Amino acid sequence: MFSMFGYELELKNLRRTVSTVRAVLKDAEAKQDDLLALSNQAQLFIDELKDAVYDADDLLDEFITVAEQKKQLFIHDGATTLGEIRLFFSRFKRLSFARKMNKSVAKIRKKLDGIAVNYEKFGFKVDYEPIKVRREETCSYVNEGEIIGRDVDVENLVGMLMCGADVRCNFVTVVGIGGLGKTALAQLVYNDERVKSEFSLRMWACVSDQDSNEFHVKDILVKILTSATGCGCDSYTMDQLQIELQNKLGDNKFLLVLDDVWTEDREQWLKLERFLKSGKKGSWVVVTTRSKQTARIVGKGVMYKLDGLSLDYSRRLFEMTAFGQENPSEDYVKMGHQIVDRCANVPLAIRIVGSLLYGQTISKWHSFQEKGLAYISDHKNGIKSILKLSYHHLKSPLKSCFSYCAIFPKDFVIEKETLLSLWMAQGYIVPFGEGQSMADAAEECFLILLRRCFFQDVQSDMYGEIVSFKIHDLMHDIALDVAGKEICEVISSNTTSLNERVRHLSCVNENLMKRSRAIIQIRTCLQVGGKDKELLMNLILTNCVRLRSLTMSGLKVTVLPESIGNLVHLRYLDLSQNRVMEGLPKSITKLHHLLVLNLFGCLELKELPKDLSKLHKLHILDVDKCDKLKCLPPGMGKLSCLHTLTRYMVGRESSNVEECFEQLENLKSLGNLKGFVEIDIRVPKNAKHIKEDCRGGAYMKNKKRLNCVEFTFEHVENYESVEYEEALFEELQPHSNLMGLIMSGCRSARLPCWITKENLANHLPNLVNLELIDCDGIEYLPDLSRLSRLRELKLVNLPKLEYVENEIPTVVAGHCEQLLWFPCLEQVYLHRLPKLKAWSRVNNLDGLPRVKKMVIVACPELASTLSRHFIEGLSIYDSMVTWARDLTYEEILNFPGNKRVYRRSVA
Repeated sequence: MFSMFGYELELKNLRRTVSTVRAVLKDAEAKQDDLLALSNQAQLFIDELKDAVYDADDLLDEFITVAEQKKQLFIHDGATTLGEIRLFFSRFKRLSFARKMNKSVAKIRKKLDGIAVNYEKFGFKVDYEPIKVRREETCSYVNEGEIIGRDVDVENLVGMLMCGADVRCNFVTVVGIGGLGKTALAQLVYNDERVKSEFSLRMWACVSDQDSNEFHVKDILVKILTSATGCGCDSYTMDQLQIELQNKLGDNKFLLVLDDVWTEDREQWLKLERFLKSGKKGSWVVVTTRSKQTARIVGKGVMYKLDGLSLDYSRRLFEMTAFGQENPSEDYVKMGHQIVDRCANVPLAIRIVGSLLYGQTISKWHSFQEKGLAYISDHKNGIKSILKLSYHHLKSPLKSCFSYCAIFPKDFVIEKETLLSLWMAQGYIVPFGEGQSMADAAEECFLILLRRCFFQDVQSDMYGEIVSFKIHDLMHDIALDVAGKEICEVISSNTTSLNERVRHLSCVNENLMKRSRAIIQIRTCLQVGGKDKELLMNLILTNCVRLRSLTMSGLKVTVLPESIGNLVHLRYLDLSQNRVMEGLPKSITKLHHLLVLNLFGCLELKELPKDLSKLHKLHILDVDKCDKLKCLPPGMGKLSCLHTLTRYMVGRESSNVEECFEQLENLKSLGNLKGFVEIDIRVPKNAKHIKEDCRGGAYMKNKKRLNCVEFTFEHVENYESVEYEEALFEELQPHSNLMGLIMSGCRSARLPCWITKENLANHLPNLVNLELIDCDGIEYLPDLSRLSRLRELKLVNLPKLEYVENEIPTVVAGHCEQLLWFPCLEQVYLHRLPKLKAWSRVNNLDGLPRVKKMVIVACPELASTLSRHFIEGLSIYDSMVTWARDLTYEEILNFPGNKRVYRRSVA
C-alpha cells in the first residue's frame, strides 16, 4: 500500500540503515561484555545512535498504525477494490500524508547516516547477525532461604537478645558491606523459635533511606505500626502515630528490626529513637546497615560486625549454585576454588558468579578466569564489579529487561505481571523459538533473570505462580548504572527539567510538564503526581505523544479525553482506581498497538467502547471490581491474543437465551486465557431450557492454562426455574488442569455431572482450592475426600447443608483401616452454615492429618470432636459447639483465636 504514495523505497532504506545501527550497538555491547570501558566520545556516539534509533522506531510505528487503520476499515466495511482504497486515502489527505512521511523518513535517514559513517572511528564493527536469545537449559534454582555458614552469627545475636532485661530498650547494629547477608541474618534471628517465645510483639520495618536527603521519621513509624497491627495507617498524624505506638508497645516486650538504615544524622535518629522507649524492659531494636557511622549514632547499642563467609562455606555455596546436583570433574572444582577466592567471601557475589557459570563449558570457565576475574581484582569496587559481570553476560533483550527495573524504587515490591507487561510495551521481548507468544517469552525472560539471582524475595500464590518479587539494593544499583541517563527514578515536586536523553519516568509533575522540553521524548510514565491531576493528565496526553506505557491510576478522572487516541505508540494503559470514571472515549480503539488495558476498581464504569475488538493485539484486560459494568462489547472472541481477562459477563443485558450462548461462543474463542477469570452469569428471565444445538459447547474445556475459575450466578427478581441454570452449568466444565474452583450464587440443588461424587476427582484431579458461596439449594456435597491435592476448603452460606461429608469416605483397596480423608487439606473455613451438624456422619476428624487452620463462623448447630492438633489454628465466632474427648471447654475458651463460644453440654 505504501508504494502508491512513493515512499516505499525510503522506508526500505530506513530499515536498512536502522539494521546497520543496531549492528554497531551490538558491537558496542560486546565491548562492554569484555569489560572494556568506552571513551567519552565513543559513549556520546552511542548515545546519539540510540536517540536516532528511537526516532526511527517511532516513525516505523506510525507507518504500522496507518496500515492497521486501513486494514481495520477494509475488514469492517468490506472495501476490497483499488478504487475504494484510493477513496479511503483521499478522505485522509493521502498526498499530504505521503509528503509528510517522505520528509520524516528522509530526515531520520540523513541523521542516522551522518552518525553511522563514523562507527569505524571508534573501533566498532558491523555485525548483521540478528538478535536471538538462546533457550536456556533448565537448572536448579537455589532458594535464598538456603542460607549456610551463619549458624554462629545467629547464636550470637539470639543470645544477645535474651540479655538486657534491666534496660527498657536495647539496641544492636549489624554492620557489613552490601551482599554479606545482613537482612538474611536478621530474618533468621527474627524467625528463631526462641525469639518468638521471648518477645510478645515482633515488628519489621525496611527503611532503605539511602536515596532521601532526609530521614523520614513519620514514614518509618507508619511501617512500624503497620507491622505491629497489620492495619494500614498512612493517613495518621504524628500525634496519632505516637499514641497508637505507645499503646501497642507499652504492654509488650518487643523486638523491632529496622532493616537497611543509612542515615548518619544523629539528630534525625534521635527523633525516631524517642518513640521506641515505651516497651517493657528487655525490648530490643536490631538495625542493619552498611555504614559504621550509622552504627555509632544508634543509641548506646552494640555494634555487631558481620564478616564474609569462611573459605569452606564460600566454596560450598559456590558448588551449590554452580554445579547443583551434578558431580563436577576435578578441573571444574579446582577452577571453582580459584574463582571463589576472588569473590571476597561475599554470599551474594558467590551466588551471582556461580549462577553465571552454571552449565557453561570448560572454555567459558577459563575465559571467565582470564578476563572477568582479572578485571575484578584491579577494580576498586570489586563486589559491584562481580555483580555487573552477571549483567554483561546477558543477551541484549535480557539486558534491556533488567535495566528497565531501575524505574522502580529500592525495596519496592514489584508485581511480576506488571513488569512483564511493561517489558512487552517497550519492545524488549524477543521470542525464544518459532510460535512462542510474546507473553510466554516475557515469562521465560523473567525466569532466566530469577535463576541468575537478579531477583529475590519471591512471593507465590497457592497455585505456585510467582506474584511478586524484589531486587536486592546492590542489583538495583547495577540497574541504575547500566540504564544510564534513560531512566529517571525519582522526581521531586520542584523538578523543572530533565536530561534530554531520559526516556522513562517513574513520576511526572506539573512543573516538569510545563517547563521541560525533554518531556516529549518520554516513553514511560508510571505515576502522575500533583494538585491538579486533571490538568496534568491533559498536558500528558497533549505533549507526551511518544508514550509506550502510561499509568493514570487513582486520578479521580470523570471523563477520559478523546485525545487519548493520539497516543498511537501506546501499549500499556493503566486507568485503575478511577472510581468515578463512567466510560471510555471511542478514540481508545485507535490505539492499535495496545497490549494492556487496566480498569481495575473503576467502580462507576458502565460500558466499554463497542469497537473494542479492534484492539486485536490486546493481551490483558482487567475489569475486576468494575461493579456497574453491565456487559462486555460484542466481538470479544476476536481478541485471540488475550491471555488475561479477569471477568467475563454472560447475559448481563439480555433476556435472550440465544444471545447468552453467542456470548459463550465468544468466550470459547479465547483459548489462551490463563491465571484467574470470573464468569459472571445473569440467568435470563423466563429461561426454561437449552436448545439441543447449544449443548456440547465445551465453552471452558479448551482453557488449559487457567489456574482458577469463579462461576458467579445472578438471578433476576422472581426467578424460580433452576432447570436452565443446571443445564447451563453442565456446559461450563473447565479443563482438568484447573487448580481453583469458586461457585457463587448457584440455586440448583443438583451440581453438574463434572462435580458429582463419581466424576469430581477424575475431572478436576489437580484441585487445590474449592469455595462454595451463597448456594441456596445445595444439601449434599460430593465426596471431597477424593481430592488428594485439596489444600483449602471454604463453605459460606449454604443454608441446607448438614454435613461436609455425607458418606463414609473411600478406603484404600487392601487397607480398609486407612481412610483417605483429605491428605493435603490445611485450611478450612465454615461460615454461616445454620444446619451444619458435624463434619461427617461418621463424626471423626482424626482423618484430617494436615489441617493447620479452621475458622468457624455462625454455625450454631455444629457439634464436633476436634482433636487437640486443631488448637493452633482454630478460630470460632458466634457458634454453639459441643466439645468432647481430650479438649476441655476451658482450653477452647482460652484459645486466643476464639471470639465468642457458646457451651452446650455433651449428651
